[in-house]
Amino acid sequence: MMKRKWLLLCVCAALALLLAACGGDNAQNDADANDDNGGAADETVSEPANEPENADANNDDGAADLDVYQCQIYGTVTDAGQVVSSLGIDFGESKKVTGADEETFTVHAVASTEEFRDGTDLESYGDYDIDRKIVKVETNGQEVMIYFDESEGATLAYTSGSRNYPAQLTYTITQNKPLTLTAADGTVLDENYMAAYECDNIISDPETSQFEAVWVPDGISYRFYDAGENGEDINKLVVWFHGNGEGDLLNSGNNMAQMLANRGTVAWASEEFQDILGGAYVMAFQAPDTWYYAQKDGLLDQAAEEIQDVIEKYNIDPKKVLVSGCSAGGYMTTRMIIAHPDLFAAAIINCPAYNVATDRGGETPTDEELEAVKASGVPIWLVQGVTDSVVATDECSRRLFNILSDGVDVTETKITQELPENSDFVTYETPDGNYKLSLYDTTEDDQLRFAEDYDQDGEMSEVRYSSHWSWIYSLKNNPEAADGTHIVNWAAGFIA
Repeated sequence: MMKRKWLLLCVCAALALLLAACGGDNAQNDADANDDNGGAADETVSEPANEPENADANNDDGAADLDVYQCQIYGTVTDAGQVVSSLGIDFGESKKVTGADEETFTVHAVASTEEFRDGTDLESYGDYDIDRKIVKVETNGQEVMIYFDESEGATLAYTSGSRNYPAQLTYTITQNKPLTLTAADGTVLDENYMAAYECDNIISDPETSQFEAVWVPDGISYRFYDAGENGEDINKLVVWFHGNGEGDLLNSGNNMAQMLANRGTVAWASEEFQDILGGAYVMAFQAPDTWYYAQKDGLLDQAAEEIQDVIEKYNIDPKKVLVSGCSAGGYMTTRMIIAHPDLFAAAIINCPAYNVATDRGGETPTDEELEAVKASGVPIWLVQGVTDSVVATDECSRRLFNILSDGVDVTETKITQELPENSDFVTYETPDGNYKLSLYDTTEDDQLRFAEDYDQDGEMSEVRYSSHWSWIYSLKNNPEAADGTHIVNWAAGFIA
């Protein structure tokens, strides 16, 4: 059975998330092991020690010389951004431990952007200093895995600069009560075993580790997923444009917020999406500042040039390129179609931030420019909340869809979600199937509902986020047409 409970956005992470929503916009972080900015690393993972060190550590009884074990923290990119989701302790091949439960350890976590903000007027809304909520502990021979509530423990912090930035993480593990330590053959070595623990604070995340950081001097850096690295014959490409909260800040060059803020990057490399697409490279840009500067900073031609470079380097069929973006990234996606109408085979556009563009340094598209989107012939599926508290639905997705569908009969299909914790929605479609709009029901207090399992107990709970965060549904392949086709499957049909 599914349980129902209300989860508030966590004190430490969710305020950052709510403020950070794409276009307002959303995020959370993880950092390269060799990144001078510090923070959590997504690619370089230290191997746990097989045998403990020995340290002159004192417990409450005054005992010294506790064995010291190395711990590994693990990250997961949730719908609301990357969090530290678990921690592993390896006691070594020659030993086994038993007796660990949720009370055995205290795990203290600090996320700080203080060093990055030093000397600036920036404030952080996402730094925290907390004991992580442990939801379960599993013991498998020599290894103990500690699992955390995923509604907290964000690796990005949202700042007063309207951007997310990789936080510097410090995890401290304290053992509260004894374990039973045995040899590999089961011989009991110590029934009251106490130890000490160290963590190098480098995150291991199997999804983010698939992406290479590509640095483009005087250009737009990006993350790249090489779908053909194992010898597969791949000729397709997906391009993702993140929301406003994931642009760079103070020229830091972090080139990772776009991968960690939500599933907008990693979802396209997931086994599910890759199977649907038949294999595709993934290119996730990070704006040097904001996509609203696309025209005045020459970002449209620069992005097109870099996409063409990837097409040539990896022998991609130029007719098999998909593009998707959310909020400010939806604005950028639209601008790219206007400026380079022959570049993309299909587009998924989430809550495009047209109406706020002029106020934020860009140019709200004119009707003539949106007519040019229609003239491009690029099939487009738009997604937004019925109401959107950040960018007005009627002035954004509805506006473009009305232009795309002008002069034809539009069908309307109400979709009731299989999981009742999710918002229901309506999909509007043109007869040729080339243009679609899915609008998700919002609550009386202007939020979207989502089914999540942040306490990792295998049962879904209802979580409410900003009415702007409709991209979560696209990245779950949730929007559905009248014939039952889902949004990513629809897009895949144009590059088959």
